[in-house]
This record gives sequence, C-alpha cells and structure tokens, in this order.
Amino acid sequence: MNRRSIIITLLVALIAAIILWNAFDDEETIESGERTEMLIPDFTATGLETRVFESDGRLAQQIRAEHMAHFSALNLTELESPVYITYLNELAVDSAETGSVWEVSAEKGRYYEGERLELESNVLILNRSNTGYIDEIKTDFISIDLQNRTMHTDSPVTIQGIRFIVNGNGMRVDLEAQQLELIDHVETIYYPRSARP
Repeated sequence: MNRRSIIITLLVALIAAIILWNAFDDEETIESGERTEMLIPDFTATGLETRVFESDGRLAQQIRAEHMAHFSALNLTELESPVYITYLNELAVDSAETGSVWEVSAEKGRYYEGERLELESNVLILNRSNTGYIDEIKTDFISIDLQNRTMHTDSPVTIQGIRFIVNGNGMRVDLEAQQLELIDHVETIYYPRSARP
C-alpha cells in the first residue's frame, strides 16, 4: 500500500469516528435534556390547600402546605411544611362540625395524586378530638394511604398520652377504626396521677 492510500484510509477513519462521536454526544444531550425537563415543576404554589369531601358533602380530609411543586410526568407534588388533617365521621351526626381526628405535620412531604401522602422529618401526629388515650405521636417518616385512611411507618415512634410514653419501632394506624398497632415495642413509661414531668 502506498503512502497516499494510507493517508486517505486514515482520513476516512478519522471522519467516520468524528461523525459517530457527534451522533452519540447528541443522544446524550437529548437524554440529559429530557431528564432536566422532567425535574422542572409544571407549577408551584404557596399556601395552597386541598380538601376532600364525602359523598354527602362532609369534609373528610385536607392537605395544606406552605409551598408546593407539582410534577405531572411523575404524578407527584413535593410539599414544604405539609399538614394533613382527617375528620371523624361520627362527630358530624350530632353537629355541623365534623371535628378533626388527627393532624399530621412535617417538614417535607410527597403527595401522589389522591392515593398516598408521605411525610418526613419531624413528623408530629396530634389527636385533635376529645376521645382516646393518645395525645401525640412523633416519628421521622409516615406514609398515609388516603383511600383507606391508614398510616404506617417502620421508623422509631414515640407515643404520648396524659400518663404514659411508649417508645417503639414502626406502627400501623387505622384512622377510621381508631386502632393503632405498635410493630416493635421498646419501652413504656407510666406516670401515675399526672406526675409526668
């Protein structure tokens, strides 16, 4: 092979390599652009509140947050300082007010279009009705099934009432049945006659 043929072969190989390299680089740019587009929220809102009503018009539950960012492609809304409130149906029979059962607040949350709400960082669950023995529950993460009105976590949990504190790992709560199941009990501290510090 002469020198001229070698140069032409190397030149063609170099041009082919540049063309192939540019084609792969364009694909990566397109994929990167699509990923970036997915991460940009479709809309953001401040102080927005969502309310869900029963078929008879009673308020069933509501979700509010200081700031929300909705991502349609993921069917997800990111929440800052979210608060979830659910209402006890039995209280509405005798009065106009339904009365809140649980108020759940946290630093951050994710709302999955009417199906599930996940709250994390300093989760505080307050009993807002005058019934039951539990005043508050603290944990780092809680998942709320909005359809079945159940909550669960595998994180450490602290449950407080007027005369007791219960520590454990994980729990399941059925809000409608007003039942709480502690998955792994660690300790219970009982304070007789309001001797709680």
